[in-house]
Amino acid sequence: MTPLQRRQFGKLVAASLTSTVVADISSKAFAQQSESSNESLFGVNISSISTSDTRNRESQTPSVELNTATLPTGKVISANTNQLAQNVVSVVSKVNLQSLTVENLSAVQQKPRPRAFFLADSDRITKAIVLGDQTLVISTVSTTRNGDFNYLTYSVGSASKGQFRAKKVLDLENPDQTLESLLSLPNNQLLCIVGTRGVPPFYLKTIDFGTGKILSSNDLALPTLPSNHRFANLCQDAKGNIFATEISSEGIPILISMNLQEKAIITGKVKIKRLTTLTIEGQPLINDVKDLGFSASGQLYALAADSSRKNNVMYTVDATTGKMKSVKNFAVQKFVFSL
Repeated sequence: MTPLQRRQFGKLVAASLTSTVVADISSKAFAQQSESSNESLFGVNISSISTSDTRNRESQTPSVELNTATLPTGKVISANTNQLAQNVVSVVSKVNLQSLTVENLSAVQQKPRPRAFFLADSDRITKAIVLGDQTLVISTVSTTRNGDFNYLTYSVGSASKGQFRAKKVLDLENPDQTLESLLSLPNNQLLCIVGTRGVPPFYLKTIDFGTGKILSSNDLALPTLPSNHRFANLCQDAKGNIFATEISSEGIPILISMNLQEKAIITGKVKIKRLTTLTIEGQPLINDVKDLGFSASGQLYALAADSSRKNNVMYTVDATTGKMKSVKNFAVQKFVFSL
């Protein structure tokens, strides 16, 4: 082989090697992208495997059942399948998170006298959210004769790691106040709706997630909510717009929105926009939805009871018209999407 031929052969080998390396890197990058392109749909319930009779409700959380489905990112869940989103769900798992002792054991305010008429201690889930670092946070309320205790059960990093801790919510104004909904904010804070055992009046408050304490300041200029209206189901779209539901004395839920950057000129408080009545098949909803949340596709979903009131159904929601379309039964009390 002549020197010229050897040089040409060397160039061909180098080019071939470079192409192989680039192809290998590209395939690995594509594989990694594919692996990370799934989003999770979490559904939560109060666990049927519970230690409710033995736990100390002041310092121990309810047991929670965590259901997880994996969906391709950006895929809108479609209807008319044999199970929830069968054509897009690739993995479904169910885990029971046992009762946890809270980290912040400070005492909370209790009623000076126990309630005279009271059925039994009870637990409920009020919201599930995912923070920017993929931490899953589940808010729960335990109702007792001596008052109500509010908890935040949260994952250590991603929920897939299976490690969870808990805090209780501190510095609520009275023992009957309950955390009814939750939303992630910057600076390790949470926006929340506080009610009185789930009934009006309701208030918008912020929580320091590090301490679990309700903040007394109103640095966000949060608006005052009508004292006889019910508010619930906080969620946020990718543009930072916050959505929720509001029910007046008429009993029909409407979709509302606000943006923390948009303030009313007169009051200086965040403006609430009342968007539209929520409807199913042209008829206004009789009862409030059980939850609202956005997926990575930007689609707004709702969880609501079916006509028999026995099953919970997932719906798509048109935020402009309020029209809700049934997706499929989803036997959970709250849900949240996570990348």
